[in-house]
Amino acid sequence: MKKLIIGLLVFTAFTTIANGQTHIFTANWEINFPTTSNYIKQTSFAGGKLEYRYVIKEKFSVGLAWSWASYEEYFNRRTIEKPDGNGAITSDYIAQAYQVPITATFHYYFKKGKLLRPYAGVALGGQSLQQSLYYNVYVSDDDNWGFVARPEVGAFVMFGENSGFGANIALGYSFATNKTDLINSNSFSNFGITIGFMFTNRY
Repeated sequence: MKKLIIGLLVFTAFTTIANGQTHIFTANWEINFPTTSNYIKQTSFAGGKLEYRYVIKEKFSVGLAWSWASYEEYFNRRTIEKPDGNGAITSDYIAQAYQVPITATFHYYFKKGKLLRPYAGVALGGQSLQQSLYYNVYVSDDDNWGFVARPEVGAFVMFGENSGFGANIALGYSFATNKTDLINSNSFSNFGITIGFMFTNRY
């Protein structure tokens, strides 16, 4: 699935460049800070994002993005009720979550300078969330899909006035409707920092 999505993004970006319009492709590292109060709070440094943007009349763009992040945190001994309500387990445990948003993106670009192009945007789509609790020799799993909204602000910092390459820096928030009975949660949210590289055929 990952290889298919990467292939589609790369194919879309490079096969449409020849039509004379402006296209942007970014590859990024993401640092994520979970905000779901009763679940994982440990910062994730294992995240990334690939993105393609098609620019419309210089100030707007639409595109596609695929992100991922892996979370893990150890919890001291506590009692966890089984999802079906038939019993409980008292143990320390490790909680893991793997987050994969697949979204359509919409961005607005502010006035550009020689090397700087600030923007604001939002990504809307679906999110796969795989969650696991590991306690003693037992494991509980819950995999599901939810709706996700990801507003962000950021900027492209070009490596030169005539360069098509630059850095991409952004701050964002993600809210998804993924539900899980493992911890009786109806959503999953996080703040994120994006740091990466961008390429455009026309700045």
